[in-house]
Amino acid sequence: MDFYKILGVGRDATPEEIKKAFRKKAKQFHPDLNPEHQEIFKQITQAYNILIDSEKRKNYDKTLRDFERKDFGRIIGDILADFLGFHTRPSTGENITAKVNLTVEEGYFGSVKTIKYKRKVRCEECAGRGITSHSRIKECQKCKGLGRIRKAFLEIPCLECFGRGFVIINPCPVCGGSGRVVRLEEKSIKIPAGVLNGQNVVVEGGGNEGINGGNAGDLILKIKIKNGKFRLKKLDLVSDIRIKKEILKEGGFISISDIEGKRLRLPVEPTEKPVRIRIKNRGYRDIKGRRGDLVIKLIPV
Repeated sequence: MDFYKILGVGRDATPEEIKKAFRKKAKQFHPDLNPEHQEIFKQITQAYNILIDSEKRKNYDKTLRDFERKDFGRIIGDILADFLGFHTRPSTGENITAKVNLTVEEGYFGSVKTIKYKRKVRCEECAGRGITSHSRIKECQKCKGLGRIRKAFLEIPCLECFGRGFVIINPCPVCGGSGRVVRLEEKSIKIPAGVLNGQNVVVEGGGNEGINGGNAGDLILKIKIKNGKFRLKKLDLVSDIRIKKEILKEGGFISISDIEGKRLRLPVEPTEKPVRIRIKNRGYRDIKGRRGDLVIKLIPV
């Protein structure tokens, strides 16, 4: 019997984490609330008494390590349990990816975008436990409360109870026993100035909430910059300006605005062909402060 899994803590858990986990489990499975929880409560209490005592825990850890060294099948079973998600320890929630469209100007100056997306959050009805005060829990008959069964040389998670050692007769009616529900989330997120097309902006903790008290995943925003008055090519800003042939043929000066709104007066030689003018260090500025050029294309019409 793995006392760490019974309390839902890692093997490196501190005494404070063990106490916190025990209080949470004891409140959840106390037989005063449901007599059916009596056996589970005994296991929780036993696990706590062993792990909170430093000497008993040291001896228990040694016994556990010795057992696992000899039991290759159990180790493979643990890997399989993790892969299938059949465990009771805290697990970090999944990351969520969303696309964000920006104009070139929004990317250059930075902006605040309101993002709406769906994420899994802790069920308020059952506080993420999957059961309510009205739920009935009983020991899994297939694995006898161990959460695992032996198949050939492997010790694998019990599919009857999903590795928990107990089955829920009537789980939370809101989340169906999963502990999480899907909710439409709306966040105002600051996009830093200088982001580039294809870059990611990470909002820590904005993804799906964790399982069994685990941390939330991240919200990953994939940036897509759309062309408008300016086109972004690497760090260069390209702008097409249509100009009458007669004016271009005469030459002289033209006045344009860069992305910051500054007026620039540019000399133009008399010509009848399209003109390309490159202005150094007037282009896009990225997060690191590197800046491209402003490229003006004069197109005769």
